[in-house]
Parts: sequence; C-alpha cells; structure tokens
Amino acid sequence: MKKIHYRTPQVAIILELSHEISRCMLRGILKFVRIYGAWSVDFVVGGPQDQRLPNRRYWNGNGIIGRIPNQRVADEVINANLPTVIIDPIDEFLNPKHPLSRCHNIRCDNIAVGQMAADYLLNSHFEQFAFVGEINNVNWSRLRQESFVSKITEAGFYCNVYSATEKVRKDWNIERKFMSRWIQRLPKPLALFAGNDHRARQILDACQLASVPVPYQVAVLGVNNDQLLCEMTQPSLSSVPLDAENAGFNAAQILDQLMRHQTPPEKTLWFSPKQIIVRNSTEQIHVTNKHLINALDFIRINAGMNIRVSDVARHVGVTRQWIERACKHELGHSIMDEIKRIRIQTIRSLVGQTTIPFQEIAKQCGFECVNHLGIIFKKEFGITMSEYRKNTQQKSNESS
Repeated sequence: MKKIHYRTPQVAIILELSHEISRCMLRGILKFVRIYGAWSVDFVVGGPQDQRLPNRRYWNGNGIIGRIPNQRVADEVINANLPTVIIDPIDEFLNPKHPLSRCHNIRCDNIAVGQMAADYLLNSHFEQFAFVGEINNVNWSRLRQESFVSKITEAGFYCNVYSATEKVRKDWNIERKFMSRWIQRLPKPLALFAGNDHRARQILDACQLASVPVPYQVAVLGVNNDQLLCEMTQPSLSSVPLDAENAGFNAAQILDQLMRHQTPPEKTLWFSPKQIIVRNSTEQIHVTNKHLINALDFIRINAGMNIRVSDVARHVGVTRQWIERACKHELGHSIMDEIKRIRIQTIRSLVGQTTIPFQEIAKQCGFECVNHLGIIFKKEFGITMSEYRKNTQQKSNESS
C-alpha cells in the first residue's frame, strides 16, 4: 500500500531540454505526474552547463530526478541528500566509491542500440562499415561502439572507428576538415553509424566538405531520432529512436516510491531502442556518376515540386537523352520513374508525419485538385490519405 504524501512533493528535474531525448523524458515524467498525483516541478531550460538545483535556502525539496552533467551538479545533489534517480549515469558516478553510485538509476541499453544498428546496415547488404562516437567517448557512446563493432566483426566484416586528437576535438571547424579527410580515405560504398544524431549531422557536414555524396556513396545512421534535427539535414537523417518517454515515466515512478520511503524492486531499470526510423540518409542508391548524383540531389531537393525531366537535364547541364541513359544504366529505371518515386515518398511523409491539410499537400506537390492526389495515393498504397494518416498517428501513439 502506498504511503500518503501530506504535502505536494517538491521535485527538481535536471535535464538539458535543448535535446529532444531529454524533452521526451520530461514528457514521461509529467505523464506520471498527471496520472498519479501532483508534484511541484522545478527545472532549468537549456543545455548541460545551465543545469543546477534550486537554491536550498528557498527550495524545500523532496526529490531529484535527471541526468547529472558534471561534478558541480553532482556535488549539489550529494549535498542535498534527497531521494534521487539518475538517468544514464557516467562511469565516474557508477564507481562504488562515488556517493552517487548508491542512487537508483535508469540506463539506456546501449548494447541493444549498437546491435540494432549493425543488423539494419548488414541487412542493407553493405560490406564496408565505420563508427563515429561522441567526441569525449563517454560510456554510452563507447558501449554502442563496442556492440556495433562486435556485431559487424561476427558477420565477417571490418569496422573502421574514428578517433581524433585533443587539439582537433576542441574546435569543430578544425575537426570537420580532419573528419572529411578520414571519410575520403575509407572504401565505398560505406555504412557509417554515429553515436547520436548530433554526431551524425556533423558527419553529413564532413561528407559535404569531402564531396562524398550521401546516400549514394555513404549511408549515415544516427541515434535518438531528434525529429527537428533529422528532418532539417540534407539528406534527412535515419535514426534509432529510444524509448525515452517510458524511461522518464519509470524514473518518476521510482522517485515516487523513494519519496514515500518505499524500496523499489530494482536499483537499475533499462530502456531500449525502438524500430529504426528510415529516412533518405540510408537509402540504398549506390551511384558513382557525378552528373547523375547531381541530378538525383536536384530531384530530392525539389521533391515537392512538379518538376520535369527537362528541368533535371537543364540543371545538370546535359541532354535529356544522356540523363535518361545514365539513369537507366545505374538505377534500372527512367529518370521520370525516379521523379515519381521521390515525389510519392514526399507525399507519404507529408500525409503520415504532419497535420498539413490534404488540399495544401496537393497544392505543394503540383496537383490541380486534392481528388486527383487522393486517387493516386490510394492506387499506390491501397488506402486513402485519411486512413493512412489515422493509422500512422495511432501507431506513433502506441509506441510512445
């Protein structure tokens, strides 16, 4: 039986809300609060260096939950001497000699993350692999690397692992050049797994500097599925989502038990990766002809427009006949088939992943009326746009 709270619990949340994964965890925490009772929640919006506990002179706290970003915050938590649940503690805080090692914690199953990434890229029939981890090689990145490399090795392939000197790590403008040269030297086509989405975005940047086209010569896969970041990159970034909202919910549940002077059944709970969200960065199009790559990029950039083959040829600076032959030779279908394929992919994403009215989608994608688009959509996918949007949103809610 739960012990009663005689006043509203005062809870400090330490999460760098500049990151999508932390915002997902906060949603999970607040979901628990909505269901099981009110907390007075205190948190700081910003990055890791902004995090701190409220002033203890004015804050009469009952519990703490979150990710401890540095020793300064760790000292604040230790001195507070309150029930605490730590999310993804670093190695230092897991050391039995450290006071925070006694805290309950929620941890990502990073081994499962690495294995899932390896399985996906192996099933995509790549034979060349590489890994780029978090710049300071923290434990979650290191575990993802070890798991990924182990799975690739078991399959009979070699995995290159990126490393940089201390000087390079201090400045991305310097590291970008270093990383681009490293990517240039690797054999292609290449499957490249990044420790998280932020690192994957930097990889895309380095590939652009190196004139190594993604996904035609390098496929890039990230972790966390930060939708804003993944959708704004060029090309859009495939990513391994984490069950972060459920992790936040479970962390809140554990803290609630601790604040009621109950003992949770387990000191550590794990949260897992979910099904990979596939976007353009891992699309299997292995093309070497630079003119054709330029054409395919033009088609992708203008996917929502009603472009013609002549538009593509004019942009590349070749004849229509040349671009038709090159596309047929490299991809096995016509350039118009490629335009239609990318266009319908874009329409499907707009229907399933946004709330944009269908009339507006039709207008954006060059259709004179929404009924015409609806007929084409149903012929392609077997259901109406309304049914597809409803099903997609329902699946998204169920996995949250």
